[in-house]
Amino acid sequence: MRRMGPVFWPILLIVVGVVFLLSNLGLLAFNPWELWRLWPIILVVIGLDILLRVGLRRGRPGGEPLSVDRDALSEAEVVVEFGAGTLRMGAGAGAGKLLEGEFTDGAEYQLREGQVRLYGSRDYFWGWWGWRHGRLWDVRLTRDIPLRLRLQLGACQSELDLSDLRVTDFTLETGAADTRIRFPSEAGMTRARVKAGAASVKLSVPEGVAARITATMAIGSLDVDTRRFPRAGSGYASPDYDTAANKLDLSIEGGVGAITVS
Repeated sequence: MRRMGPVFWPILLIVVGVVFLLSNLGLLAFNPWELWRLWPIILVVIGLDILLRVGLRRGRPGGEPLSVDRDALSEAEVVVEFGAGTLRMGAGAGAGKLLEGEFTDGAEYQLREGQVRLYGSRDYFWGWWGWRHGRLWDVRLTRDIPLRLRLQLGACQSELDLSDLRVTDFTLETGAADTRIRFPSEAGMTRARVKAGAASVKLSVPEGVAARITATMAIGSLDVDTRRFPRAGSGYASPDYDTAANKLDLSIEGGVGAITVS
């Protein structure tokens, strides 16, 4: 069933507005303010929402499998759109697969011209508020070809282990999230852009990988391991960045959260 979260509150506001408009025009036989005496019903509905979705979640023993064939692709772009819940990503797709994994609450994909877009397929009727208790995506990508990886994440917890992947281009946009990323260890040159809002983001650069880091922060905090990445102009850089076989060009745009690079 499709998500109702994005439309529930706008519809509710429209209904409430229409009721009060009709009251002001004298077209209602009752005072709509009298309905506020029933406000405890809101707590009852929220409680039912949580109970029903937790019960439905326990009724499903595991995630639904999904896989995408690699076919004859020599490189690919993977786009992941994930809202709330837990996202795990790493290497380990089987032979001939571009990606595979298990997805609670289901997932769908679109594949065209070397790009696969992975996104959520449904929600429960009771998920009016967009809460995603128990949603888990476990995604495994191929390590056989270079990848461009683009992630659009919501209020979620994510563990992204890219160390064994050949990710040459990486983009992350995340909201109020807890995100941990380990960058590729042997991908040659990796260009990465991280844009985070009210988020906690921990970025790990494998040993043996040089990095050049530039960052702009709003009111959040940035903590860079200057023993590995000393100050260099307006940013940070490994002393051997220019000559390293494996290197990371990292650009960070932070909001009000905390970002660490080690």
